Amino acid sequence: MKKTADTSGRVGLIGPLLPYRGGIAQHTTMLRRTLSQKSDLLTISFKRLYPKWLYPGKNDIDEKLKGYQEPGVSYMLDSLNPLTWIQTCGSLTDHSARAVIIPWWTVFLAPCFGFIAHRLRRKGVQVIFLCHNVKEHEPSLWKEIVTRWVLSGNQLFLVHTKSDADILAAMVPNSRIGIHPHPVYSQFPKAEKAPIRRARLELLFYGFVRPYKGLDILIKAMQLLKHEDIFLTIAGELWDHDESLLNSLTDKNLLGKIEVVDHYIGEEETARYFSRADVVVLPYRSSSGTGVIPLAYHYGKPVIATSVGGLSEVVVDGVSGRLVKPEDPSALAEVIQEFLYNPPSLMLKGVERIARDMTWEGFVQYILDFIRS
Repeated sequence: MKKTADTSGRVGLIGPLLPYRGGIAQHTTMLRRTLSQKSDLLTISFKRLYPKWLYPGKNDIDEKLKGYQEPGVSYMLDSLNPLTWIQTCGSLTDHSARAVIIPWWTVFLAPCFGFIAHRLRRKGVQVIFLCHNVKEHEPSLWKEIVTRWVLSGNQLFLVHTKSDADILAAMVPNSRIGIHPHPVYSQFPKAEKAPIRRARLELLFYGFVRPYKGLDILIKAMQLLKHEDIFLTIAGELWDHDESLLNSLTDKNLLGKIEVVDHYIGEEETARYFSRADVVVLPYRSSSGTGVIPLAYHYGKPVIATSVGGLSEVVVDGVSGRLVKPEDPSALAEVIQEFLYNPPSLMLKGVERIARDMTWEGFVQYILDFIRS
């Protein structure tokens, strides 16, 4: 009798990987590298993700990695071409994938991912939406309607925070939701040589500058601390071109206290900025979660974050960092000043302890157990 192939360990993964820029691409790349070691994995990425007219940054491809493709990944999906959506579904069903993992972070991909998820479910494939943020960072009614339309057709979800799990449970009742913390970005290199320090306390604001991240609140806190020996590095492409924010970055009272690095920060440059920083600051107005905190933990740095969304689930106040009220420059300035007179290195053991539970191996094992249960 002919023996049938065992397809129980076959999994599919869809999403942007390197050379695409940003946290979602980094996350999907690391997930793919780890998941491929523990399952028969087929990974499909994009040959075109965002059209140029839509992407708010300078380019959605890391120029230093232009032409690079992650080994073993099929770059066949075009977010605007339905024919490639059909081809993607065909490749995954030919692979006999038991489950397919699809990241969710933007309503722009709702037609593409909604079509693929519906078609795969009709063929009996488990579809798991891995929600980096259930709702858009800059929300609106129409975005919420589109999100509900896509996600309400599904029953299996993975999130990194209880905050997002609660939102999903209200949006998609009776769904099954797995929660596992965002793993530490261990693939980032150590700095060969840290840049020269400029002050007793070095602060770092890292990542694309968008309105919800509250950089303007941090600048106001810096203005309150203008006489203190503190320096702030803003490392990331400016997507927020609010005039008042731009003017505050050149405030004469902060001359020599702020550095703005207005471009995409690659891995080697990331290592230099994090190695120099004493504390990483996230003055966010809203957030479900973020990859900046796991990156800070990778470099052994404590975090000052606002107590919004899922941030308070990964920053243990007084252990791996400090939590402050959102939209409160005075409270933020007070906590920054605490770090000025209490060495941030005292929190190193706390950071290391929290980070031990945030591994890619643990996350992948959790996913595989979730699929099998």
